[in-house]
Amino acid sequence: MKSYHAKDIRNVAIVGHNSVGKTLLTESMAYYTGTINRLGSIDDGTTISDYSAEEIEKKYSIRSSLISLEFNKTKLNILDCPGYADFIGETYGAIRVADSVLITTSATNAQGTEVGSENGYEISKELNKPVAFFVNKCDSENADYNKVVADLTDSFSSSVTKVQIPVGKGDNFTGIIDLISMKLFEVENGKKVVKDIPADMADEAQELREALVENIAGTDEDLMEKFFEDGDLSPEDFDKGFKNAFKEGLILPVFCGSALKQIGVASLMENFNRIFLSPLENKIHVVKGEEELEYDVDETKPFSAFIFKTVSEAHVGDLSFFKVMTGSVTSGADVVNDDHNEKMGKIEHVTGKNRSEASEVFAGDIAAVVKLKNSKTFDTLKAKGVDYKIKPLKLPSSLIWEAVQTKDKKDEAKIGQALTALSNEDPTFISRFDPELKQTIIEGQGIKHISTILMKLNDRYGIDIDTIKPKIPYRETITKSVEGSYRHKKQSGGKGQFAEVHFKMRPRERGEGFNFVDAITQGSIPARFIPAVEKGILETLPNGVISGSKVIDLEVELFFGKFHDVDSSEMAFKIASWTCFKNLFREAKPMLLEPIYEVVIVAPEAYTGDIMGDISSKRGRPEGMESKGSKQVITAKIPLSELYGYSTTLRSMTQGKASFTLEYSHYDVVPHDVQERIVQEWAESDKGDEE
Repeated sequence: MKSYHAKDIRNVAIVGHNSVGKTLLTESMAYYTGTINRLGSIDDGTTISDYSAEEIEKKYSIRSSLISLEFNKTKLNILDCPGYADFIGETYGAIRVADSVLITTSATNAQGTEVGSENGYEISKELNKPVAFFVNKCDSENADYNKVVADLTDSFSSSVTKVQIPVGKGDNFTGIIDLISMKLFEVENGKKVVKDIPADMADEAQELREALVENIAGTDEDLMEKFFEDGDLSPEDFDKGFKNAFKEGLILPVFCGSALKQIGVASLMENFNRIFLSPLENKIHVVKGEEELEYDVDETKPFSAFIFKTVSEAHVGDLSFFKVMTGSVTSGADVVNDDHNEKMGKIEHVTGKNRSEASEVFAGDIAAVVKLKNSKTFDTLKAKGVDYKIKPLKLPSSLIWEAVQTKDKKDEAKIGQALTALSNEDPTFISRFDPELKQTIIEGQGIKHISTILMKLNDRYGIDIDTIKPKIPYRETITKSVEGSYRHKKQSGGKGQFAEVHFKMRPRERGEGFNFVDAITQGSIPARFIPAVEKGILETLPNGVISGSKVIDLEVELFFGKFHDVDSSEMAFKIASWTCFKNLFREAKPMLLEPIYEVVIVAPEAYTGDIMGDISSKRGRPEGMESKGSKQVITAKIPLSELYGYSTTLRSMTQGKASFTLEYSHYDVVPHDVQERIVQEWAESDKGDEE
């Protein structure tokens, strides 16, 4: 494949719900352009997009695939994105480097707009990328194009506008009427055939064409004036107005067809060239020091690029996919990533699993490079002297978490490195060792996401792990001021142990932490032993008293004590200190606090009753509900301990039609009955027995 410049490049992210035909649409485009000589099958594992072992086994997309095609003297960089929200990080990366977004949906969808379409739309708006729609599967017997368009309008915007309409449906679906050219497009022998609009659809087409022209004119005062004068727009004004309206989100065009029958595929790619944005029509968002700036895509400037995904392949190593933002780059070039020097390995054009060497990649283009040593997903590569970074992506917080342990003890030494490598590849996958919980925790976007990670651990690194329910980071504190003492005395021949401490313990305001007060007077405890008293308390705080949880927000005043000239020691005072602390803590009406998360749920109205009931059953507190298109947005505060497995619960409750986000809010008091159960469970555990 030759090198292309920005004006002749279209970077398009194809997003949408699972099973609507995104991968088959991409496959059909590759077939139409002659890039592949036969249509692959998802069931057979032969598509150009879904080629990883995990995707072939599971029969759905797990990562975004770059499919670079050449069509009508233009390079189309198609980014086929996963439909499941579990892999939303891949969608974020793809939309970030795309210049336009095509949301694919199905003409058979009778249940309203899918979650995958909504996610794609929201991310596109967040990243300021224009959106169009492709209604696939118009050849299905139960296709209802008009209903789907109406649902899109209800869900997203009144700017949703038909640009094409299907002719027939099911076995009688023969082509599409294009309202731009006012022609009928059919497919014969794998090629687009242009015909006149059938007489029985001429009036409908003309009416929709006039509405399209009026919508375009309504986005610009000059065009509106011409429209009022002439009743139409010239082809030049139509194209210019349409493209600008698309860019500004004033028109969300709807195309249609059948990826399986290739109907509408050629005209869709033609519209990529005609309407969709080139990289020159988008800005680069960068961070320079503390300042956020916008730059133009410019190949005359020094090199900079954004790594939007990383793939680890056997016998190849890490393959970093990047978009050149400014300048150009060749294999072997010396670049930097933050303070690390990098040498670009072999740079390649990528079409699924097929790759070809790239002589030079210019600003606006997308390619891949092998074996970068100091770079990971969402990093910036740049020439020496470039003083900015591409603005990092803000990804959604984790929705699912598991504690993990290796099945084989010998794998414990290598699991940390393996998990880190997978996190570098996929920023929505987080792994960490929690010293408080003493567990290795993995976090992700859903069950499919986590199961894919486990599969990669096994396939790539030969590590089998078990997942277990993570512990909850409760907090212990007190509600009552108390006073008391403890004498530690031990005599077993020879030098003994002696220390006596007197404490006043009182609660503090939430967030004030622990405070130790040395109020010793007249030397009842020598100054050299005071640090040991404080240390005895500090060593007790992390593991708590009643539940094994961290102690917070209290004050201990050491006001009196006794010592022995021979038998007193630092260890004796530490033992006296932590024993006195624990005894008093139990008397001070201890209270458990638990982490509370804000949960935002977006679901069809029909499910709100079940969702609200489930929130109540989880000790949650609803905080509001508002309409958002055809959906309801429910906000609630729910204890973290009740959210384990919530993604599965919500999916089951709503038939997969709802989505949610989580964000830590605060700590709050655990109800008394729940606290009793937690304390009892801990007391019966091995940890409790040791205490």
